[in-house]
Amino acid sequence: MFKRLSLRQKRKARWKLITTQYRYHALILTLLVFILAIFFPTGRALKYTYQLNEIAREPVIAPFTFPILKTEEKLKADLDEALRAEPFLFERNSEIVDKAITEIKQFFILTNDLRSAYRKYKESEELVYRYRYEPQFDDARTEFSTDSTAWQILENAFAEKYPFKTDQEPWASFLHVTSDTLPRFNLKQFENDIIQICRNRWAEGIYDISMDNIISREVMIAQGDVPETESPDAFNDLEAAWIKARVEITKMYSDESDIRRDLGYPLIVEFMQPNLIYDKETTERRQQARLDRVPRYQGTVLKDERIVDKNTRITPDILQKLTSLSLAINQRERSSSFLDKSMAFTGRIILIAVIISFFFTFLLLYRKHVYDDWRMIMLISLVFLTSLSIAHLVVIRMNASEYLIPVSVAAMVLTILFDARIGFMSITSMAILAGIMIGNNLDFIVVTMFTSSIAMYNIRKLRTRSQLFTTIFALIGASILVVIGLGLFKNHSLDKMENDLFYLIINSVAAPIITYGLIGLLEMVFNVTTDLTLIEHLDFDHPLLKRLQREANGTFNHSIVVGNLAEACADAIGARALLCRVGAYYHDIGKMTHPEYFIENQFLGINKHDTLTATMSAKIIRNHVREGLRLAEEYGLPRIVSDFIPMHHGTTRVEYFYMKAVEEAGSKEKVDETAFRYPGPKPNSKETGILMICEAAEAAIRSIKDPDIFKIEAMLDRIIQKRIGDDQLSECPLTLDELRKIKGTVDGHSGMLPVLRGIYHIRVEYPEEGEHPPDPDDVFHRSLT
Repeated sequence: MFKRLSLRQKRKARWKLITTQYRYHALILTLLVFILAIFFPTGRALKYTYQLNEIAREPVIAPFTFPILKTEEKLKADLDEALRAEPFLFERNSEIVDKAITEIKQFFILTNDLRSAYRKYKESEELVYRYRYEPQFDDARTEFSTDSTAWQILENAFAEKYPFKTDQEPWASFLHVTSDTLPRFNLKQFENDIIQICRNRWAEGIYDISMDNIISREVMIAQGDVPETESPDAFNDLEAAWIKARVEITKMYSDESDIRRDLGYPLIVEFMQPNLIYDKETTERRQQARLDRVPRYQGTVLKDERIVDKNTRITPDILQKLTSLSLAINQRERSSSFLDKSMAFTGRIILIAVIISFFFTFLLLYRKHVYDDWRMIMLISLVFLTSLSIAHLVVIRMNASEYLIPVSVAAMVLTILFDARIGFMSITSMAILAGIMIGNNLDFIVVTMFTSSIAMYNIRKLRTRSQLFTTIFALIGASILVVIGLGLFKNHSLDKMENDLFYLIINSVAAPIITYGLIGLLEMVFNVTTDLTLIEHLDFDHPLLKRLQREANGTFNHSIVVGNLAEACADAIGARALLCRVGAYYHDIGKMTHPEYFIENQFLGINKHDTLTATMSAKIIRNHVREGLRLAEEYGLPRIVSDFIPMHHGTTRVEYFYMKAVEEAGSKEKVDETAFRYPGPKPNSKETGILMICEAAEAAIRSIKDPDIFKIEAMLDRIIQKRIGDDQLSECPLTLDELRKIKGTVDGHSGMLPVLRGIYHIRVEYPEEGEHPPDPDDVFHRSLT
């Protein structure tokens, strides 16, 4: 009975732990499913959703009488026809004509005054010259000053009021005339000619808008009590009126040397204004009223009428009937009972939960470290929600092409932030959900998964930001290929293929650019470290690496070698090679605090441990982990990198000083073993496990006298077995097969052995019988001191 109660208590405690650990996960995923269910259409409407040229899965019988909607093309044509049938309304404004004629007359009055003032000014100027030696000179000069001022005032007034340049031809010749240079034409007659030409155009009528903007077949001119209806071509817009006026001027003044030909057209342009004023408000109100009267339906399907038989190709007419049925069902369900709505909503929730569970189950089983972090679950859920919200907005709300949905952005973002497997599994669930949401669109699912897979392949190992932009061309190529394939298979028209490809190219160009912007934002908000950030930490100009190189050069070189080993091992098993190299560069930064206590930095042959007790030496050695974590926090190293600092030692013992302490104490019972063990934690990822092995291997092999490849291989075997036996690799997911690949083979090209063979320039020499390598931990910790 006691045992049963104990077992029940254990189960209860375990359940409490699970519910406490995953309560945020449950809340986030529940909200995700609930919000997505709001975006989804009803299942009954989706039942009748087909694509053109698909084969009907079952016969469709109309469940009730419903109207057949017009196709988009038919409705647009009818609406355009309605707009053309409603005349544009203009008002003939005589006040504009009267005002323009008055302005023309004022122009010629000022012109006449200006010409007279100029003649008088020139005559006074001549008198000043004539009487320069005569008693009348002062009177002549006074008169000249008065006439000059009067002429200049009129000249300035003309320049301010009109755009004509009085110092340039033909206006200089027209305005600056003397008694000898008076033109042979009558100025008053010229004025009347200009007014008459303008009247001719005003009589025809001049629109105040461009003729291209008039889309109606007729225009209505409001003048008097009865409006006049005419063809738009019966009147002129301003540009056409100018052209006709120029032709009339040319005919009226046939002599090419007649200055009036050059003066008349600028005057017409300046003074002839439109007299048919567009009544925009009334026209648009009448147009909207006519548009509202255009029927949206083109027929009716009666209840129990057969719409399509099983195994029948979906033609455009049948597709329109099915689309109309889906919309009619949606309208009916909006007014259905609360119970019916609740049942339909529950069904959507279950369906969405099932599809989303594909991805999150994958996370739980194969990426548990991601699943355990509720912030990562929130990040992924936001990506899901954003992508599907845009799908709802683009297709259902805006009725735009489904190929504008940026699903490939989500695929690239998740691949860069996590890995390609997470990206692919997420895109599978997202494509299925979006495809169902927009009407069981299988074409969209195929296109999305193919193009997204190409995008993920291109950026799966992101090393440079330019990779995001080369992905643009890969996406365009993939889009062309899949559109051609679907088009040929389903016999799509060339217009449809061109239209789909157009939107896919827009998506292909925009997706990598959007991804580039989102990566930095998501890294900052959710504290995720991508390969781009890791590459930045490889720069030897990083303050920590520069300081390590300056203050502990031996440790710096050791870290570089370990980085080479760790990267080769990661490549051998498909782990994150870049992360291994970065982790190796920073794993021993804590040695900068007391670099002289580590043998790789002892260049003068003096070992400070000779004057210390074994316990104190072990404390100094162990302390480099704590100092490393302090420096990592001080310099802002990402958590994923700083984890390598404590985990590369795990909870191993400082073996050399532990054995020395046992030797001094006389027995193990008199020595506190915890004082000689690193605080941990143990490696919890493949990458940290790799670094633990490479760190121990590099230090131990460096101490082998006369190393050869077989001694090194034996040492590697002992190091790996020692770590397994000490339970140091129990929390990281490295398998025995992966450990074998990490070690590599003598004649291989992957793993540690080929790298070490190159470092030590080893040639193959067979060991003598009975020769065994030393204990790796003893050699390793001797190397530290």
